[in-house]
Amino acid sequence: MNPEDIIQGSVRLSSLPVVYFKINEVINNPDSSFEDVANVINHDSSLSARLLRIVNSSFYNFPSPIETISHALSIIGTQQLRDLALATTFISVFRGVPEQWISMNSFWRHSLACAIAARAVGMELRDGNTEKLFLGAMLHDIGKLILLENRPDSIWGILEQGRTENKILHLLEREHFGFNHGHVGAALLQAWNLPESLAAMVQFHHDPMAAGDRVQEAAAIHFADFFVKAMELGSSGDPLVPPLNPEAWEVLGLSTGFLERLWSRVDSQWREIVDIFLFG
Repeated sequence: MNPEDIIQGSVRLSSLPVVYFKINEVINNPDSSFEDVANVINHDSSLSARLLRIVNSSFYNFPSPIETISHALSIIGTQQLRDLALATTFISVFRGVPEQWISMNSFWRHSLACAIAARAVGMELRDGNTEKLFLGAMLHDIGKLILLENRPDSIWGILEQGRTENKILHLLEREHFGFNHGHVGAALLQAWNLPESLAAMVQFHHDPMAAGDRVQEAAAIHFADFFVKAMELGSSGDPLVPPLNPEAWEVLGLSTGFLERLWSRVDSQWREIVDIFLFG
């Protein structure tokens, strides 16, 4: 069995919102304008409303209101707004996961906290597309949902073993399956033809030093996951906080002074972003 076998049984395999592909098609057309991209987004009124709420939130803290999608595109950029658009649609893709398996509210609260932290790390490192890190962090644990839906008995046994023996879940997954939820999430993203950089962030967020030329991005997700678990913001089912890989910390080269600023930023933005994504 491999991760591809797992996702073949998933009802989510054909669920990626069509609007993402429409946005991507327009962005990749060299003759397209901001207005063309905006027209695709505006066709989905709930998506455009959520995106405008995000760009007018403390997440960006612009000095004056952004009133149109075209204006948002001109300030944030097309690739960046596309990544935000995809992030906002993923929650609807995974609606219907049974609550007896996992609290989806708590799952997305953790994922969004991780996304805010990863974006902040990207800003500190002067990454050119911090929304890419936001999206990668938001999706880092979706492999858990696929495993819960398609191998529920195995996952229940792993969860129970983790609780009773105080063991890290992704290590137990590897013992049981030969891979962990990161590999399953990456297989799903690859099946959806999403960027390889995104799949690498998801696949290697527990093993960032194996990510090759994507090591800094994977290290950012790894660190953000560790950090927000320590903050106890939401939960994706882990009874323990997996240890921080010291080599990943070295790769990022962050100062200890940044940690206090990061805690403050995540704490101040998290509730607002959760409200927009989960209730907006």
